[in-house]
Amino acid sequence: MSARLGLSPQPSTGPGRAAEAPQPGDVRSIDWALYDFVDIGCSAGGSLQHAAKRFGAERGIGIDINPEKVAAARERGLHAVAADIADVGGRGVVRFATMMQTLEHLPDLDAVHAVLARAAELATDFLYIHHPSFEDEHYLLARDLRLYYHNWSGHPCHALCADFFDIFERLGLMQYHVRPLQPIEDSSHPAVLPVSAPKNQHEYDESIHGAKPELRFDRLIYRHLEFFVALRPIEPAAWRRIVTG
Repeated sequence: MSARLGLSPQPSTGPGRAAEAPQPGDVRSIDWALYDFVDIGCSAGGSLQHAAKRFGAERGIGIDINPEKVAAARERGLHAVAADIADVGGRGVVRFATMMQTLEHLPDLDAVHAVLARAAELATDFLYIHHPSFEDEHYLLARDLRLYYHNWSGHPCHALCADFFDIFERLGLMQYHVRPLQPIEDSSHPAVLPVSAPKNQHEYDESIHGAKPELRFDRLIYRHLEFFVALRPIEPAAWRRIVTG
């Protein structure tokens, strides 16, 4: 897949070399030569599997600050280490870095900047970010509505596209692409709750959340966003293949 994308070659474990998992809590035990990508905030490992399939990668290593989630990923046969990404050493050690449903859990935009800067040091080719959309939060609130995850205690950082673009450019990363995902046309969508619903809810249940306004939106609302960020010049055909999957 690397050759097809026109990117750096994937690492190889070499003839007869076993890809041994690093110690669960020791970033110093990571043998970066075994890995094609790093998944920051890997949780129980679903994002590791998704990224490997999406980008045709041979093997990824997950980093998550929660030891219980790392243990769950390792039980699935995945390679993961419990650590803060700030403590992970190395530069240019993997082809790409992914952050899927991760950055909204950080305390603020300064923390987002720090994680993206570290990710850009670890990888050589590109970053991939899958992020819940907060773009229309105020639009919905003005209509007594919200998307359920807008009101989660675990989502303190409601970073917007403009925030990401500013961070990318401050890091000197000028080639990037954003794609909105999962459009919502009206308030009947199960992700839409009345503003009176309590915190930390999931999809709409009238018996729990009560009635909500019935509205057709005058613009599309999106649940998620994908960001692709080049870390080096990537020729257009290869870049197109990255961003289109």
